[in-house]
Amino acid sequence: MNAESSIQTNSVPWQIRQMGKNLSEWIQLQLSGNGGPSEPLPTYEFPPWLGQLLFWCVVVGVIVWAAWLVVQFIDQYLATRRRKTKPPAPVRLIAPSIDGSAAAWLRQARQFERAGNWREACRALYMAALQLLHDRKQIPHQFSRTDGEYLQIIQRLKQPRPLQVLIRTHERSLFGGEVLGADNFQRCRQAYEEIEKR
Repeated sequence: MNAESSIQTNSVPWQIRQMGKNLSEWIQLQLSGNGGPSEPLPTYEFPPWLGQLLFWCVVVGVIVWAAWLVVQFIDQYLATRRRKTKPPAPVRLIAPSIDGSAAAWLRQARQFERAGNWREACRALYMAALQLLHDRKQIPHQFSRTDGEYLQIIQRLKQPRPLQVLIRTHERSLFGGEVLGADNFQRCRQAYEEIEKR
């Protein structure tokens, strides 16, 4: 027996044809034994392509089902990840105070403190400190300056630490999305008071 004939007799389509042939012969046998017609019934064989068609339908069905499961898993993973990564609170810019003084920024800081809006209260203290240093002609205030630029400029001050606290808190809350609390506000207020006493 060569390899070609063993493949043909062991393939799925061949086995399906054999099962069809056996079923047909069994039905014929049953009908002839029960007083059925004396002439033999015609045997029916499945066409060779039918077995291949059924096989490939099963294969495609399994692949589609597996792909659907993968898509469902990825969708659920992304939905879970979106829920976990909450975007930072939207940035709401504080309009410059009407009279442009540090006292006006302090009033705003107190209003935000009473409302429990620690982020904006700390930001108002930061702006009050910048305005105070501007009024003293130590650091000219410019709205276009970044926190990094202010950190470089304050190095020439005798005690840059209090302003560093305000700048770092401002950076973390505004750009890092850190949620501030009352303890952050207390540190910012102490830093502002140190700057004010100089």
